[in-house]
Order: sequence, then structure tokens, then C-alpha cells
Amino acid sequence: MKNVLYICIGALFAVLAFGSCNDAIDIRQDYDFSLSSWYLQEQIETGETVEIRFYLDREGDYEKAEYEIGYIQMEGKGKVTDSEGVRLVNREVRPLAEVPELDRKNPVRQVFTLFYRSTSARRSELKFFVRDNFGQERELAVTFDTANDTAGE
Repeated sequence: MKNVLYICIGALFAVLAFGSCNDAIDIRQDYDFSLSSWYLQEQIETGETVEIRFYLDREGDYEKAEYEIGYIQMEGKGKVTDSEGVRLVNREVRPLAEVPELDRKNPVRQVFTLFYRSTSARRSELKFFVRDNFGQERELAVTFDTANDTAGE
């Protein structure tokens, strides 16, 4: 009788231990990410062009993840372009993969550069955003003061 009890307990233990195993591979696709920039000067002149180097840092690498970038001019007036002079349109998005000189050497850190040229004598405030094809979005606010900031333009 004891042997049967030990066999039943052993079988129950085996079922519990091995029954919870799952051979399915869990593939994560929607890795979190952040958007940051290299040091930016605080003040620019009207007509001056400044370089904005961005860093898109991801928690993991999923090759089918796609990103797009856009911006909103919150204050002031200006133009945002890529390194080839192609203008990004305010309040529209563009695939990040189309940005020239996008550095993809590190699969979890992409580096790219955009340029901003102020066309007004007022303070410039821009909100850049990057979103992925899983619905996640990150923002980065950029502000430039001008030496001749006036109430009107």
C-alpha cells in the first residue's frame, strides 16, 4: 500500500512539474524606447541653423519594428530639414528609415541628425515625436531663445 501511495505522489509531482512547461517561444515585439538629444545650445540668432542630434534608445531589438518622426512648432517660426536639405513638414510624420545618415550600427540605439533654422525673432519651441508601429509614442521638447526676442514678429 505504501508503494502505491509513493508511486501516486511521484506521478502527481511529475505531472505538476512537467505539465507547466511550455514549448512556445514568447517573442516580444513592442519594446519600450526613449527619445533624447545631445547637448543643445540655448540661444540662436534669427536665420541661424542648429544641429539637433537625436538618440532613439530601445529596450530590445525587433527587426519588424518601424518608427516615424514628426514635429510640431509650438512657438516661433522655423524650418526643420535633414542632412540632405529635405524639409520635414510641421505636423506631418516621416518614416525614420528615410532620414539620411541614420546610424543603425547598434540595433538598440539609433542616432540621427536634423537641422532647425529659426525664421523669426521670437523664441522657438518645438515638440519632436517618434512613434512605432505598435502605437507607442515618445516626445522631446526643444527650445531656443533669441537675443532679440520681441513680443511681435
